[in-house]
Amino acid sequence: QLLFFPLKINIVVILISLSLLVVSVSSCRTAKQLTYFQDLPKDTTLTNLVTKDFQTKIQTGDLLTITVASLSPENTLLYNAPQNAVGDKTGYLVDETGKIPFIKLGDLTVAGMTKKELKAKLEKELTPFLGQNVVSVAIVNRHITLMGAISPQILPLTSEKMTILDALASSGDIGFKGKTDNILVIRENGNDKEFKRLNLTDKSIFYSPYFYLQPNDIVYVEPVKDQSSKIPQIISWVTTGITFTIFIIDRISR
Repeated sequence: QLLFFPLKINIVVILISLSLLVVSVSSCRTAKQLTYFQDLPKDTTLTNLVTKDFQTKIQTGDLLTITVASLSPENTLLYNAPQNAVGDKTGYLVDETGKIPFIKLGDLTVAGMTKKELKAKLEKELTPFLGQNVVSVAIVNRHITLMGAISPQILPLTSEKMTILDALASSGDIGFKGKTDNILVIRENGNDKEFKRLNLTDKSIFYSPYFYLQPNDIVYVEPVKDQSSKIPQIISWVTTGITFTIFIIDRISR
């Protein structure tokens, strides 16, 4: 009996240690699973990356803010009166025909133009009414949607160079909740929807045309499977095993 007693203690200690290890492995993700750009060498330069070398085009439903300045402030004021209100924003709403009404110029077809092109058009056509005028154009109601294992939100698209990394950082990053190697971007392309899965654990993201987000993109982060619900079952199995082992050893030692 004295011989079996230390053996019994050692086996129990081993089984308890194994149970703690199983629970730990089941409930935790490794640091490697959370690390971005794992295949990037230290101190390197990537070449021929995807670039944001285009300007998005104005489309129906866009709300434009158009600001006019000139050497005649009293006449300029008339051109800066907002035409429409959408929520808490005001501006020129591009209608279903792609047009906006603009004082002195009538209905202008703006859908399909870039902001730069519309700026040049307005400055040219306003010259007879406002000499040496300067026009600025902005689109104020564009957004992207963030969903899944991040903080869900509708994020204003304030820049034409917002990247998927910018969007994820704005939501508080992915952390332990989501899969960094399976980010889904849903993009409208005319009447079609494109679905693209991105992997943030390697450098391929910098070569993807989906690295820069476009208006109305939906970014979905797939959640990791919740392992915590399995822990009570695992503990139950281990406890049963320990109890059974102690019972067998106790019977043998008698």
